[in-house]
Amino acid sequence: MSRADEHRVEAGGGLDEPCARRRREITEAIRSAGGPNSHPVAYSAEEDLLWGTMVSKLNAVHPRVASTRYLQAKERLPLPVTHTPRIDDLGQRLDSLTGFRLLPVDGLAPVKEFYGRFGDGIFSTTMYLRCPSRPHYSPEPDMLHELVGHAVMLADPLFADLYRLFGKAANNAGSEQDLQAISQVFWFTMETGLVQEDGRAKAYGAALLSSSGELAKLDTCPVEKFSIQEMITSDYDISTYQGRLFIAQSVEEMVREVRSFLARV
Repeated sequence: MSRADEHRVEAGGGLDEPCARRRREITEAIRSAGGPNSHPVAYSAEEDLLWGTMVSKLNAVHPRVASTRYLQAKERLPLPVTHTPRIDDLGQRLDSLTGFRLLPVDGLAPVKEFYGRFGDGIFSTTMYLRCPSRPHYSPEPDMLHELVGHAVMLADPLFADLYRLFGKAANNAGSEQDLQAISQVFWFTMETGLVQEDGRAKAYGAALLSSSGELAKLDTCPVEKFSIQEMITSDYDISTYQGRLFIAQSVEEMVREVRSFLARV
């Protein structure tokens, strides 16, 4: 199952009751007042503290483990540390950089719709935060994942263009098999991708860059040579830390190979 697959699941399943109740409140707020670059949710002081704590931890480790392009994108689209970001403000800033907008969603977007919106310059973002009881990794695509991971990378024109190509390929997919292949490649690149820089593996994938737990295990995770075909046929488990990652020798190699794959699909 990919991050896109998760957007089909009702938020709140398998959570402790306070966390599930808060997600239901956020879901209702989005259904009542959501729209591109809107901000229908008010966050509590506890949520602001959780956001700030986790962003501060990630900011401390990113210079060592994040790819150069990600670090440059963070400078273009800085995220606040003292409070949760406003989606309307962040979306407007992102729009001015690369033309991408942020759309708050209630967690029910089908796979093709989730990817397909990329083609129109829209990224669907959840607005709930991970449960405080498990702050270092979230199997669900919470707001920390969406913004620290995806929104920041979308501030890079090269990556924004690649997201658009994923969206166009998803909209043009002729079969469920094609759509699944697109989802697999997205997972092993835009979510968990690595690139060789300065003699070591650096992350550009959103699922890695938004998880202090994943980043702490990066040096011990099995890493394989970049291969689109292996990505398409590989299994993975979103409920735990990743056990298989793919590394490109450069961002340019990754972009070239992914563009070629999406053109074929």
